[in-house]
Amino acid sequence: MRSYLKSPLVMTLIIVLLGVLTQSLQAFDHVYWNVWFKNRVQSAPTSTVLLSLDNGNLAAASSASSSTGLQAKLVEFVRNDGAKQVYLDSPRSANLDPAGDAALNTELKKAGKQVLLVKRSKPNAEFNNSAVITDKFVPPPGTPIAVSNWSVNFLGFAEHAQARVRTEIAEYPSVSAADSRLPASANIYPDFRFDPDSVPVVAASDVLAGRLRPGTFTGKRVFITNTSLHQDTVLGYFGHRDVPAALVDIAGYHGLRMGHPSDVGWLPLLALVLVTIFATRRVRNWKARAVVYCALAAVSLALPGVLREANVIISVGPAYCAFLAYAPLRSSHKWRNRVQQTSSASGLPNISAMTDGGIPPTKDVIAVSINQYEQILASLPRELHGDCARQIARRLSFGGGDRAVFDNDNGLFVWLEDSQTLDSLVEHLEGLRALFSSPLVISGHVLDTNVHFGIDRNVQAKPMSRIKSAIASAQEAQGKGKLYEEFGEQRLAESSWELSLHARIDEGLRNGDIWLALQPQYDFRTNRLSGAEALIRWNDPKRGVIPPDAFILQAERAGRIEAITYWVLEKSIAMLADFNAVAGPFQISVNLSARMVDHPALVQRVADIVRETRLEDCGLITFEVTETFSMTNREQAKRNLASLRAMGFRLSIDDFGTGQASLAYLAEIPSDEVKLDRRFIQAITTDERERLIVESVIGLAHALGQEVVAEGIEDIVTLGVLRDLQCDLAQGYHIGRPMRPEDLLDLLDTSQAGTPGRLAVNL
Repeated sequence: MRSYLKSPLVMTLIIVLLGVLTQSLQAFDHVYWNVWFKNRVQSAPTSTVLLSLDNGNLAAASSASSSTGLQAKLVEFVRNDGAKQVYLDSPRSANLDPAGDAALNTELKKAGKQVLLVKRSKPNAEFNNSAVITDKFVPPPGTPIAVSNWSVNFLGFAEHAQARVRTEIAEYPSVSAADSRLPASANIYPDFRFDPDSVPVVAASDVLAGRLRPGTFTGKRVFITNTSLHQDTVLGYFGHRDVPAALVDIAGYHGLRMGHPSDVGWLPLLALVLVTIFATRRVRNWKARAVVYCALAAVSLALPGVLREANVIISVGPAYCAFLAYAPLRSSHKWRNRVQQTSSASGLPNISAMTDGGIPPTKDVIAVSINQYEQILASLPRELHGDCARQIARRLSFGGGDRAVFDNDNGLFVWLEDSQTLDSLVEHLEGLRALFSSPLVISGHVLDTNVHFGIDRNVQAKPMSRIKSAIASAQEAQGKGKLYEEFGEQRLAESSWELSLHARIDEGLRNGDIWLALQPQYDFRTNRLSGAEALIRWNDPKRGVIPPDAFILQAERAGRIEAITYWVLEKSIAMLADFNAVAGPFQISVNLSARMVDHPALVQRVADIVRETRLEDCGLITFEVTETFSMTNREQAKRNLASLRAMGFRLSIDDFGTGQASLAYLAEIPSDEVKLDRRFIQAITTDERERLIVESVIGLAHALGQEVVAEGIEDIVTLGVLRDLQCDLAQGYHIGRPMRPEDLLDLLDTSQAGTPGRLAVNL
């Protein structure tokens, strides 16, 4: 019984009932109807006119709005103009103008049933005898009287009104139902589809001044009332804003023209939601459940509005509360079950149970990942899934006595082994793998399996951390096709670093730990320093200097290479002005990773940066491309590079002659520059074969109209050979070591001011 009361469906029902009792669910109804009527607005019929006593402002309060004499003139004019029905707000003051009171009484006697005197109450007020006689104005006997007493929600928006109100004096009809025969128990619901702004409004001053043409009120229902929003009879109007109460009376009148409404309350829609949720719980396929829930949401959103337009009033608050409450309760319930119970399929203890007694420091944590476990289960009837998991566990426990194997229900099993040398442990794992060379036979189903192991020997770590480490290692071993992977101490340290790399990179870029160091370049054609290559540097406060190769590799794995590249591009463009002022024109190169070259958004993002930084000459930027032929989408990469070049950027083939770089680059990439890798350059003074290769590449590049940059020059002899081979640019420790940008600016300013130079940026 206790567990039943804690079930998500029962708890949802309890929450809904509490909301109903406390009336805290009105917000759902308010939002729903406000949105519904805002999107269903229609122009109001022209058969109704508002005659404004105060002309829409309080400044007129001393005129027609408070003078019974002036109001008598308005009634006379409207009647004589052929109004069908006149609704006059009962004057709030009397005896100030006895002659005016008498004149108004005379007009009311003449009008008979043509003029209806309207008594208004504050929203939600009980309309009783005292409310009726509050007005000091006493109409002549037999004057028709109607009341306007709207019930409102917690935000003052009108909801409904009684068709008739009984007091100690008499029974009065509601303004909206004055010409209907609804019983006193009936409620009136306004049709908020009618746009209150479309109701014609005529100023009393225009009538009294004779500025109104005859026939304005002919055949119309005329409400003579205050229209200022500062009055105490202002009401909220769904889909709009606060309006004079007379506009709600008009909406109520048109609502009744649609027919007598039926209020079915909140139970039907709530029952629909709860029954659907209860029935859907038994649907195993999550896609089917998603379709049912989406359909239920659509019906719940559309049905109340459609029914209201068919004169069936339904409340949405409890149903929406149930819909929104059930999802988190159900998720929480499922999570608790997974944590607290054993594996649902096999009956084996789950992995969470493995931590109950802790993990002794004399034990290693071993995890195994079963290849294609989901496909194996898919090929078996559901009732055999547990047999499959138990048979796997029996093989894993072979030779281990009473060793407990813990099941994670997804092809991952974990157990503890006595600590031993890694060689002995690997030998044992080899034996276990040999056991799985024989297929599993489950009720006639023959299934081949393959296993991969993960090892955690970090005895200082917490139990759950060790289990997760072993599982992650097993999955990594499966991905690499290896027997095992060990999550050792070094790997543990690196894992923490990699998992926090995203935040560390952002912090490093923000506080200056990541910066650009510039290495000078030498131009053989001018015999001067002509630029520099900017190299990413990271001095982490805790880890010290991080090698660029390791940093870039981790950044690519963490998905941060794009942010860094765009940061480098922005910094490079920002430096252009300073370097061009000293040694212009100055060019900057930005290395594009293979992970970026084929990205669909690359060209647009670069264009945005150019626009934001107001770069006038894109030819001052060179993009260096490496390993492009390892890209996933080669054709997209070629289109991106062509688009960048069409924008005016220069393209460079970096590390030419190594890795994937080959003559295919020259054929497919419309490049402007070739950069020779240092491995070719360092041997040209001692190896004739290497020298001939470099000479051939330089000749080929020049024949294609491209420049050649040689990297890794560390002595003057190599520099001389490259000059003889007609290389264009040289870079290396012999030219200069990496330096800060301000130091290079000083160097350019003192040694080659005004000389054209070149700056390359490389990640």
